[in-house]
Amino acid sequence: MALAALLALVAALPATAGAGGAPQRPEYVVKLEGICKPRALATRRAMNGARADLSSERLAVAARKFGRASRIFAATVERIAAVPRPPADANQLRKWFTYLDRQEAYLKRIVANLRSGRAVPAQRLTARFIHNGNLANDVVLSFGFEYCSFKFSRYG
Repeated sequence: MALAALLALVAALPATAGAGGAPQRPEYVVKLEGICKPRALATRRAMNGARADLSSERLAVAARKFGRASRIFAATVERIAAVPRPPADANQLRKWFTYLDRQEAYLKRIVANLRSGRAVPAQRLTARFIHNGNLANDVVLSFGFEYCSFKFSRYG
C-alpha cells in the first residue's frame, strides 16, 4: 500500500513541477487580455475627440490627450513584458515587443511634435504609428488578442 502511494506521488511530480513553469499560449493570452482591457478602455477615454482637436488645430489639447495615451501605452507594455512567456512562442513575442517598443517611441515623438506646434510631422508619425501597429498585429494574429491588439479607433 505504501509503495503504491509512493509511486502515485512520483508519477504526479512531473505534472506538478511543470504546472508552475512557463504558461501555455491560452493562459498567456488570458493573462495579457486582463492587463490590456482596462488600459485599452482608458486609452479610448483619454483620446476622446483627439481627431477633432487635430482637425480644428487645437494642438495643445491633442498633445495632452496623446500624452495620456502614451503614458497608458508605456505602462501597459511594461506590465505585459513582465508576464512569463510561452517558450514555444518566444520568437513571435520578441518581434511583437519590438513593434510595441517602436509604437511607444512614435507616440512620444507625436506628443513632442504636437507640443511644439508641428502638426504635419505629427501626422507623418501617426501614419508610421498606425502602420507599425498593423505589423505588430500580424505577428500575433494567431493569439486572438482583442484588447492587446492594436486598434487605431482607440486613438480618436
